Amino acid sequence: MKKRIPFIFLIILSLFIVIIFYGKILFNPNNYLFNTTGDAIKNYYTYYYHIANDTSYINFQGMNYPYGEHYLYTDCHPVFSNIFHFLGQYFNHIYEYSIGFINWFMIISIFLTFILIYFILLEFNIQKWIAVLFSIGITILQPQIFRLTGHLALSYSICIPLTWLLLIKLNKLNNKWLYILLLLLNNLFWLFIHAYLGIIIIFFQVSFWAITMLSNRKERKKLISYINLFFTIVFPLIFFRLFIFFTDKHIGRTDNPSGFFLYNAEPDDIIIPHHPPLRPLLDKIHGLNINLQWEAWSYIGLAFSIILIYFLIFFIIQIFRKRKNELYKKYTDNNILNISLISSFFALLFAFAFPFKIFPGLIDFFTTLKQFRATGRFDWVFFYVFTVFAVYILYQLFIYFKNKGKYWVAYTLLFISGIFTIYEGIPYHIETSNNICQSKNLFLVNNLDNDYKTALSKIDFNQYQAILPIPFFYNGSECFSRPTNNSIVRTSLLFSTYTKIPIVGAYLTRTSVPESKKIVQMISPSFYPKMIEKDIYSQKPFLIIISNEETSEYEMDILNKSNLLLKTDSFSIYQISKQKIFENTAKNEFENFNKMKDSLFKKGNFLVKDTDAFIYFNTYENHPSDTAFRGKGAFNGIKKGKNIFVQFDSNTFLTDKEYIVSAWMYNGEKDALNLWFRFIIEEFDEATNQWYTTTAFPEISEVIYGNWSLIELKFKMNNTKNKIYIVSKGKDDSKAKLHLDDLLIRESNTIVYRTSVLNGSQVLFKNNHEIKPKFNQ
Repeated sequence: MKKRIPFIFLIILSLFIVIIFYGKILFNPNNYLFNTTGDAIKNYYTYYYHIANDTSYINFQGMNYPYGEHYLYTDCHPVFSNIFHFLGQYFNHIYEYSIGFINWFMIISIFLTFILIYFILLEFNIQKWIAVLFSIGITILQPQIFRLTGHLALSYSICIPLTWLLLIKLNKLNNKWLYILLLLLNNLFWLFIHAYLGIIIIFFQVSFWAITMLSNRKERKKLISYINLFFTIVFPLIFFRLFIFFTDKHIGRTDNPSGFFLYNAEPDDIIIPHHPPLRPLLDKIHGLNINLQWEAWSYIGLAFSIILIYFLIFFIIQIFRKRKNELYKKYTDNNILNISLISSFFALLFAFAFPFKIFPGLIDFFTTLKQFRATGRFDWVFFYVFTVFAVYILYQLFIYFKNKGKYWVAYTLLFISGIFTIYEGIPYHIETSNNICQSKNLFLVNNLDNDYKTALSKIDFNQYQAILPIPFFYNGSECFSRPTNNSIVRTSLLFSTYTKIPIVGAYLTRTSVPESKKIVQMISPSFYPKMIEKDIYSQKPFLIIISNEETSEYEMDILNKSNLLLKTDSFSIYQISKQKIFENTAKNEFENFNKMKDSLFKKGNFLVKDTDAFIYFNTYENHPSDTAFRGKGAFNGIKKGKNIFVQFDSNTFLTDKEYIVSAWMYNGEKDALNLWFRFIIEEFDEATNQWYTTTAFPEISEVIYGNWSLIELKFKMNNTKNKIYIVSKGKDDSKAKLHLDDLLIRESNTIVYRTSVLNGSQVLFKNNHEIKPKFNQ
């Protein structure tokens, strides 16, 4: 019984800590949402919708209408959502408790992490009471706690310690088949909870296996070593990939997502604090500019940072010594811990994006790695392994000083290190526990505002096929997008949940590029043919949800054709028939032009109401091109770096006027408009040597016409004496082609017309739009 007292004490203390910080959640898990904005509300929604509303285990129908999405790409806790989906066939309304389950499990994960770290420390022969102290410290300081407010499935802090413990057991015990099976199930489980977690732990295991093989000739001769490799690493990856291959019906996902070099770790993310008590002290140091990457937060604590620096210096000194120090032998006498540390170091290097930051072009040969836009998360492995290794070093020092009779040094070193580590981690949980208790569970109807309850009771939602959110949002393919605003996203997701109506937009990741192009084009002016129309078979009308946020000109055109059903302080609801939303208005545009053309005046090749209005138009016909929007010429270049399309001298534009720049960009090639590609108006003030910029991102263009997107950007001058440059900027390593045509600059209150004949039919030019008779499109 005495042997169990430290473990019992740890359980009691761990529960006490969890209850103190997260008791509200633990005892009432179904009452809260940890966050109602951004990724958090989306993750709750995809999880809940898949359980309550989807008819398929594989295809998620809540967003990306009419195509839906493969459930593994929705961040819906796939294992848990499908379990509840299955149970829902036998237990009515079980879905109402599904939010409470994942909330509870995310918190219990913290408690279980205390236990797992404790057992890992025991595996390395750390004295039990010391293991209790540092299992508390390491768990309190673990970096995944911050994922509770956003990336919910990434918050499971048990993932890496559990995998490591199983790996230790596999390499220490004779019953290897049991732990091979457990690791196989473990790896599959985490791959299907969140692919990032699965890949992180498999990366660690691959490194561990490779280093073991390289350092141990006997292991290379054992068949069990290769059986281990296949069943714990190769098989889970093949199974996961084949499962997606055979069940994913969505084609054209990007293999070149942005962000690989944006969210990398750096050494300061490991050793520099981001919270009190130490961070405020660092911020007071004049001239010290700390810029940590949130995605890579893995601060190991002051005590362990000192150990890290001490060990690095100590290790370097020992390399050049012929006779190794006694402490050095003790520090490195545990082979499994040594291999774990080196393996975690490789994970840390990948978190740093090494060697790709040094040789950026190298990533093009490893396209699969580009899928990891946040490599900084891989430093979590280093956090867990090194903090345990640091405890191992402290314990060796503890024994060393005790043997020297310096008991006060031995105990003081351990006590201060452990207590201060806990002290540093407490602010994490004060902040997080406060943040995740702010919002009620909005997936319980009683927690909804009265505006929602009124709408749900007054409108017959069964007669609608899909929700069209305005402002329209689309996030996923990275090639065709629309901005996501918290208000309209949350409002749309909630109505979709309660009405079981899918959303035309998307807040997902890696969606099909062709699907995204068709969906975003629904917002384009109605005189363009809509490619998505033939994919929508239902004849039911669309439900429009509009929040109190700024809407675009093209969104207002849709609203003007819609009928108001309900208006509240928070949102308005409209309906629009399928016929009206897809009605081609080209004929109306021609009729309106013919009615007013006699009142227009000629200005160059255009017709306008005011001949004094500023107009600039460049057809680039002096640049012959096989890829042109109109005519036979276009600006051709490479997205890389800076392209100057046109520049204007001083006194060209007035400060009291607002101007609109528009240009057609070719979107028909891979990565034509995305990957941090910008369309920019630069204003240069020579007197002050200052630049003013107005920026648009071509990938979020609302106007899509075939393989061309119309980029539109408003600007005003700061000083008439300044020069203006219309440019594009792309990443320095971009190899994609750039095609731009028909650049128009006009005053915002000016409508510019022109007519021409194409294949025997009249074509109308209106503010750079090309309007053709419907039969000729």
